[in-house]
Parts: sequence; C-alpha cells; structure tokens
Amino acid sequence: MAPKNPVVRKTLVDQVCSLIRERILNFELKPGEKIEVQKLAQELSVSQTPLREALQKLAEQGLVVSKPYVGYFVIELTPTDVEELFDLRRALEVLAVEYIIKKDCIDREHLAHLRKWIAELRSASDEELVSEVQRMDEKLHLDLLIRGSQSQWLTKFANGIIDLIKLTTRLTMNPRAACREHREIIEALAAKDLERAVSALTAHLERAKKEAISALKGGENAAKTDSENT
Repeated sequence: MAPKNPVVRKTLVDQVCSLIRERILNFELKPGEKIEVQKLAQELSVSQTPLREALQKLAEQGLVVSKPYVGYFVIELTPTDVEELFDLRRALEVLAVEYIIKKDCIDREHLAHLRKWIAELRSASDEELVSEVQRMDEKLHLDLLIRGSQSQWLTKFANGIIDLIKLTTRLTMNPRAACREHREIIEALAAKDLERAVSALTAHLERAKKEAISALKGGENAAKTDSENT
C-alpha cells in the first residue's frame, strides 16, 4: 500500500533550478550576464540537458531571459521594473495586512520571535546586519504577512513573483532603517491597528523602493561613464 503522504523528491532539474536561482539572487550571476551553459554545466557536474530545462523554467519565472539563437541571460531589471514590482508588492502586502487583522489570524509566536530578533540585532555589526535583515525581511514579508494572511489566492499570486521581489530587495539594503521599520510594522500588527500597520508598511516599502531605484540608476550611470571613458 502506498503511503498517504509520500515524500516528494526534487528532480535533478529542480535541484539545478534552485542552485541557479540562488546564484542569481546572491548576484553571483550578475544582472544582464550571459549564462555560459557549457561552463555552468561543468561547474554543477550535470549535462547540458537538465541545465537547459532549468534555465527555461527560470525564464518562465522571470529570472532569466531566453534569446533565440543567442543564449540565456540573467534578468536585468530597469528602474521602471523595480518601481512596478514594489508597487505590486505594496498592494499585495497591504491586502495581506487587511486579511490578517480582519480574520484575527496573526501568528503571535512568529511575531514574538521577530520582535526578539530585532532586539538582538541592536548590538550587531553593520556586516552582520545586512545578512540578518535579508533573512528577516523574508520571514516578515513572505511568511508573517503573505502566507500568514491565510489567503490561498493571495499566496499563489505572490508566489509567482517572489523571486523577482527578492531580487529588488537585494539591490540595496539599509539594515538599520529596515529594523526600525520592521519594529513599527510588528507593533502595529500586535495592536491590531490596521491604519498604523498599513502606514508603517507603506512607508517601509516606499523607502526601500526609492533606494533600490537610486542604486540601480547609480549603477547605470557608472557603467555609462566607464563606456564613455574607454
């Protein structure tokens, strides 16, 4: 008799997909960079067939661009892309906050963990803060808000752009500001204050959006200057 809850093993393509995704999100593969299929296949110790299948999946998810007869490239977001992704994220997360408070389904244990985490980071170095706040950002925005909204449709919709959202937030990181803003969002949720929670969340995402766009434009200007000087 087959088990009621069989373990689902990740296929080779899924494993390769995860490895490439992490390289893109960590900027080990740079925005706009051509992905050298043969070289990457050797690095990952796989044949080119599962690698190409993985790249095609990532292209469907928006992290990779497939150019016929040319090859695969890491997505290179424009300032307009970043602005629209942040605006979409704000709409989704504000709705998630509304659902959480309306349903009174806030995860108090998760909330307490985040509050303790933020307090512990007060004595952290700047270098430690960056990686910790990246992790916290996903725990708060994706787990506490999106998945915590208990809306299957909201969660499914957000899952379609989660990797792109991660990419935008990693363009720039102001960890100390993020900690202050996260604390304000958490306290508002704990108090079930919808207006305050939405205001804190909106201010947080607007600040992050402006900094991400500024960082992206700064990179574009630097690249333009370099090309003009060569």
